Amino acid sequence: MTAASIPPKDRTEWRMLVDGTLDHKFQNYVLQLRIYQMRKDIKAGALTPEKALDELYQLCFKYALAVQPDLIAIFKNW
Repeated sequence: MTAASIPPKDRTEWRMLVDGTLDHKFQNYVLQLRIYQMRKDIKAGALTPEKALDELYQLCFKYALAVQPDLIAIFKNW
């Protein structure tokens, strides 16, 4: 695990964040809002879980330093 890395996309926790089975008190407010909106969009049928997973992964990859505390708390290690 390097300072700006993120966990592999195939980790179960990613899908659990998107579908709402993993609840986490986020430190990064933007990440919290985006995941909340993804869950609403999935329920409304406006977004597929796979597309949400891709978007979440890309967001975290792009802002890896900003979301590190949340990723470490959720995934522990990778």
